[in-house]
This record gives sequence, structure tokens and C-alpha cells, in this order.
Amino acid sequence: MKSPLQAIRESWRDFFSWKMVLLNIAPVLIGLLFWGGLLFYFGGNIVRILEGFLPTSWYHYAHSGGFLPAMFLLVFKAFVYVLVVLVVLILSLIGNVLFSLFYTPIVLRFLQQKYYPQVALESFGDLYFCLQYFLKQLAFLGLFLLVCIPLYFIPFIGIFFSLIPHYFFFKNTMSFDIASSLFNQQDYQRIQKDYKIANHKIAIVAYLFSLIPVFNFFATLLQTIILSHHFLEIKQKS
Repeated sequence: MKSPLQAIRESWRDFFSWKMVLLNIAPVLIGLLFWGGLLFYFGGNIVRILEGFLPTSWYHYAHSGGFLPAMFLLVFKAFVYVLVVLVVLILSLIGNVLFSLFYTPIVLRFLQQKYYPQVALESFGDLYFCLQYFLKQLAFLGLFLLVCIPLYFIPFIGIFFSLIPHYFFFKNTMSFDIASSLFNQQDYQRIQKDYKIANHKIAIVAYLFSLIPVFNFFATLLQTIILSHHFLEIKQKS
């Protein structure tokens, strides 16, 4: 098995091949236009709405005038903007993962023909099956995020608690989408058990690209390539 760094280097070259660049254009443009427009037109309103969640005494203090209240309001607004950016990162990944369901078979065929011609592509799920799995994981993610809402307003801890379910949504959905187009169901279940740690290692490395602002709009295709290389290597060994 290649190390995560080796997988990234190889995947990076594939990511910039002309076929993959063309494949990435539509999701990137749609994501940038949608989220850029949303933040541009509604960013200020979102901050004012979140200010309303402050305790009444805090709200009055922040608007009472003076140096310390002004600093308090500045720190609060900075924290809110960080929280808004984090929410956009999470939602953009959800949208990008949804897009990836449609182009994953194309990526797999491209890599299989280029690097793994001896590997046969099996399948136990179609697009409808993958969409069902996506919606199921999205429901789990939404439920967990709702339960943890009070924690989001605790600096650092809130960010940590929002990223954990986000990572598992990414890992479970992307892995299932790729592996269901590559393995039969029995082999998929075996690989989930036998390669559990290796699957998490490569998924964590791939997930980190989602946390880079702006690049996260481009990153899902790169993440698909990284995870596809990983599962194709496992398939080649078995």
C-alpha cells in the first residue's frame, strides 16, 4: 500500500489532467456562484440574526458604547464570521459530495484504465442506491448537528464538535460511493473491516482539503481521486 503522501502526489497529477479539469468545471462554477452570492448578499443579515441569540444583558452591553463594549462586539462579530465560514465549508462539502455521486464512475474508469488495467470493476449499487445512502448519512449529520447546537457558541470546542460528524459524513458517503462501484457487496463489507484503520488514515488526509477556504470548492474531485486510488490498490492486492 502506498503512504497517504504518495497517494496525494499521484492524485495531484491526475487532478490536473485535462479530462479531470473539464470534469471539475461545472461543480466548481455552481458552488462558487451560489456560496459567493449567498455570503455577499446575506452575510450582514446572518451576523445580525446570530446577535439575537446573545443573552439580553450581553446584547445591551455590546451596544452600550465605550471601548470594552466595542471590543466585545468586535470579538463576537469575528467569531460569528468564523462560524459562518465554517457552516459554508460544511454545506459546500455536502453539495460537492452530492455532485461527486454523478462523476465517481467516470473517475474510477479513468484511473482503472491508466493505472490498474488488470483490475475488474464490479458493482453492487447504482446511482439511486448511492443517493439513498447519501440522504441517510445526511439525516444522521443533520440530527447530530442539531443536538450539538449549544456547543457551537463555545470557542474552539464548537468547531471541533461540528467537524467530527462532518468528517464521518464525508468518509462514509465518499467511501461507499467509490467502493460500491468497484467491489461486490461481500468484498466491500470485508474491506470495511480488514482495512478500517487504513481507510480512516487516507480519508482524514483527503478530508483536510475540505477545510481550505476557496480550494474546498475544487477539492472534492481531488478527494475522489485519492480515495479511488486507495480502493483500487486494495482491489489489486485482493
